[in-house]
Amino acid sequence: MEEAQFYGDYALLTFPLRDPYDLEEVMDLFEDDMELITLYHHIPTHADKFGHSTCAYSNPAFGQMFKMNCKTDADGKVNSILVTIYDSLEQMYGELCLDLDLHSKSGTFKYKKNKDDLLMDFL
Repeated sequence: MEEAQFYGDYALLTFPLRDPYDLEEVMDLFEDDMELITLYHHIPTHADKFGHSTCAYSNPAFGQMFKMNCKTDADGKVNSILVTIYDSLEQMYGELCLDLDLHSKSGTFKYKKNKDDLLMDFL
């Protein structure tokens, strides 16, 4: 793990992977963990393997507040995972919505959780 970066309401941790993985392999690992919920699988352009990304977040029902992001590098592989740890559910929900909004500006989603369904996870 690289040195943690601390901000007002959250901390950002970067975990370099020993071996690069296909994005689908990482997504399968996320889905195998019952405490994680996939937020999206984003594809910036169909012509390139670079920049495909996914985000999964901890199920608020389990009392943890974090999200995990990763994206493919120029080689089409995931080489690190970014973990954001939050101080509050409100902050986490807002950041997840912002993450969806930012990725909605370009490219396409292979999968995207609806914001209404996302909100239901936090009630």
